[in-house]
Amino acid sequence: MGNSNLRVWILVAVLGLLGVLLVVNRWKSSSFTPTAAADQMPSGMPGTQNDGLPQQPITRIEFLNAVFEKTKPSPLVARVLTSKPGTYPKDSLLASLVWAEETENAPLIALLNADLFESKMSDAPQEEIARNLIFAGAGAMETPIQSAYLFQLGKNYIDKGLAANPNNVPLLNALIVYQSEYLNAPMQFLGTLKNALKADSTNIELHFIHLNLLKKSQQWPKALKKCEKLISLQPQNPYWLFETSNTFGNMGDSINAKIYLNLAVKSQKILKK
Repeated sequence: MGNSNLRVWILVAVLGLLGVLLVVNRWKSSSFTPTAAADQMPSGMPGTQNDGLPQQPITRIEFLNAVFEKTKPSPLVARVLTSKPGTYPKDSLLASLVWAEETENAPLIALLNADLFESKMSDAPQEEIARNLIFAGAGAMETPIQSAYLFQLGKNYIDKGLAANPNNVPLLNALIVYQSEYLNAPMQFLGTLKNALKADSTNIELHFIHLNLLKKSQQWPKALKKCEKLISLQPQNPYWLFETSNTFGNMGDSINAKIYLNLAVKSQKILKK
């Protein structure tokens, strides 16, 4: 079987499994609690191609103009978003957040949660705010202005959190995403990756981020080793078996690619019983 045909075959099989595969819930848990909801697969993961995001400071108004280029907000939402955080009461911010959630606007959701935090109207930890912004930025890379603004804002929260605790692995994970996807700075994110592994060598999210970076640079033998590590850390998750199958496929090994895809299907069936 040719490599291209193999990858098509794998993709078809995976699409059939999407409703049941165990995947990560938007990178927000360092423990990677499995979930059967395929629509919770992160829309922006480390390893996506950075075609050059703006490095100059992006203003909030520039960000909002980009967000509302296609989707127009209600008058209340527009007033809340264009005002300084804390100007409007909590119920107005929450109403705006509901609108952002209903319209599935991930960049706005991240921003409004940050506004609630800054206005001291939220119990969310600073770590969560930082990660939400960074991962929303990674998911919005097709819209450079939105992505750059979220990355820049998220980095401010990362710096504050790491100043308090340099070994905060969830924040180090977010920093790796920032350095790889926004800065496109391999030496920086490799250094952060090394520090994060020293702090917690069993953090699944960290290994998953590393896997995607290895895939981005097409380091397939190293990616295969990373798949093996993820399987050892979370053997009940068939998603890692799929990743192994996909890696073998990219290496031109159709036999092992098919073996691991079949193992993924079998593992999922057992899990559903």
